Amino acid sequence: MPQPLHQGLSGELMDTVVRHFTLQGEWLLNQQPARALPDLNAMQQRLDLAAGGVRQALTALLATLTPELPLLQAPAEVRRAAAPALEHYWLLDTIDGAVQYLSGLPLWTLSLCLVSQGRPAWALIHEPARGVLWQARAGQGAWCDGRRLQCQDRQPLALAVLGTSFPNYPPRPQAELDVFMTTLARAVPRVFAQRWMGPASLSLAQLAAGQLDGYWELGGSCYDWMAGTLLAEEAGARLSDLSGPPLTWASTGILAASPAIYTELAAALA
Repeated sequence: MPQPLHQGLSGELMDTVVRHFTLQGEWLLNQQPARALPDLNAMQQRLDLAAGGVRQALTALLATLTPELPLLQAPAEVRRAAAPALEHYWLLDTIDGAVQYLSGLPLWTLSLCLVSQGRPAWALIHEPARGVLWQARAGQGAWCDGRRLQCQDRQPLALAVLGTSFPNYPPRPQAELDVFMTTLARAVPRVFAQRWMGPASLSLAQLAAGQLDGYWELGGSCYDWMAGTLLAEEAGARLSDLSGPPLTWASTGILAASPAIYTELAAALA
């Protein structure tokens, strides 16, 4: 049986990637504005500068360390609902939570994921505002700064704290907003609390750490979920398309939850 791709990477190489990845998160934090920028042009310029700097640095690093693996940046080089036609590649999301970043707020991340045959094999998520690093390896577990992660196991659903993401930017079709509000109305009366706790990558990491009991979102942003789904899965969470089938690049929503509440939550949101 072929060796999993991430297991073929040396410990020294992985340590080098982690070190430089963390440094790029710190650089992003230093570039973050202290307050909301005045207009869309200023926001776009700052975002391009920050994202471009990280992309350039990590492209150079990974081209040296793993020249056989291309680096794709989400969402610019990844089409929604269509998996890249590559067997192995790096997937980079320089700023997940760009609105918070450009407003001088926390709750944004930098994420890097090694993808093999359409599945995440190694994931890194950095939350620079708190100096927190999350990582997971397929079949080997998930950690936060060296601490092994395990998702929550409390019951019943009425005690659950859920995360979600609001479909407000970029502007979404009214029909999508209507579905979101319907789903939200199904969730709120059945759980202890429904919250927005940051971008998908961060919320899925919080699920892996047992800080959230579940996470759901509408939309076709599999590239946004890729790194976080590995963290959640390796910490014991169950994941699927929001409508029930397995999660794929064609999914139009995601449901991730602890096994203790997954079935009941899936039924409640259906």
